[in-house]
Amino acid sequence: MINRPIRVALAGVGSCASSFVQAVTQAGASGPAPAGVMHELIGGYRLRDVEFAAAFDVDRNKIGLDLAQAITVHPTVAVRHLEAPPTGAQVRPGPLLDGLEGRLSDVVPADPRCASLSEVEVTAVLRESAVDVLVCFLPTGAREAVRAYARACAEAGVAFVNATPEPVANCPELSERFTVQGVPLLGDDLRSHLGATTLHTALLDLLHSRGIRVTDTYQLNVGGNTDFLNLSDPGRSGAKQMSKRRALTNAGIDASEVAAGPNGYVKYLGDRKVCFLRIEGETILDAPLSMEIRLEVEDSPNAAAVVANAVRIAKTAADQGHVGVVHPVCAFLFKSPPVGMRETEALHSFQEYVEKTRRAPDTTVSTGLPHTPSRQEHSE
Repeated sequence: MINRPIRVALAGVGSCASSFVQAVTQAGASGPAPAGVMHELIGGYRLRDVEFAAAFDVDRNKIGLDLAQAITVHPTVAVRHLEAPPTGAQVRPGPLLDGLEGRLSDVVPADPRCASLSEVEVTAVLRESAVDVLVCFLPTGAREAVRAYARACAEAGVAFVNATPEPVANCPELSERFTVQGVPLLGDDLRSHLGATTLHTALLDLLHSRGIRVTDTYQLNVGGNTDFLNLSDPGRSGAKQMSKRRALTNAGIDASEVAAGPNGYVKYLGDRKVCFLRIEGETILDAPLSMEIRLEVEDSPNAAAVVANAVRIAKTAADQGHVGVVHPVCAFLFKSPPVGMRETEALHSFQEYVEKTRRAPDTTVSTGLPHTPSRQEHSE
């Protein structure tokens, strides 16, 4: 049994980071895997094996604090379900770049040191902290900042989980960099564990399986955390809109004109997200069918449950010599994977990958793609 920790770094210490830190705390205090954790073991790792080694942010009120304290600082609105003990990981300044453009600049006071930082400093911290996996929780629209963290991870040999819709796994230049450096890459745009897109694609899969023709649909989402505040700026929401439409296209419909995405910031909702979903279709004899659903969830725990899978997959992929995009799992974990699948296909591919990781540590898990050299092979 593997008993060494997975040393994780977080880029962006907001609501999603808060829920993930709390989830790891809960896992460490309980016996069996907590509710919402699909697999107690992935590659020999439990969720309680996660150890926070580093964290980055640009908020001057969070920098210098222990991660467990920083996740409680305004404007984070994630519900505090439990108190996380000190992690020993101090929040460090990260590169500002385009991280706070738009409405975020009204609520997040930037530390002046962040304006001059680059990926070189991030690479150094990742190396000195012996980080295994970095989860990128930066805001949508922070394209250059996300790319900077991705390049730093590739250079430092740290697996990268891109929770944002900014293209990393979908960027040929960046995905090739991870392949050449011999580092695993997962992305793009984290799905909620059971959120609007997951429910939407599952229902579309169900209708297709019954031979029902989908004629129209929409998905409207509102929320009250900083993600929705950021996305209320049209200049910042483009990548998210595109990612959601891509997920629906992968589900088997023409989503080119479907309204799907963030549709408003409602401060009152806090970390709750409300989705209004409608699907119209036709069955035999062209008989009409329609459904309307209102889904309300806590937004950040929905992300934490997926990250609980993703960080263990990323570490397992590194252990077993997988490099570049880990395609078999991305369609299940992300809205905008490089290789799209329908919901049931994505779940099957993910479960098959996890099952194969139960083999001995020296057993290679097939990615279903042509062999790519490992980091060691590149150095020989």
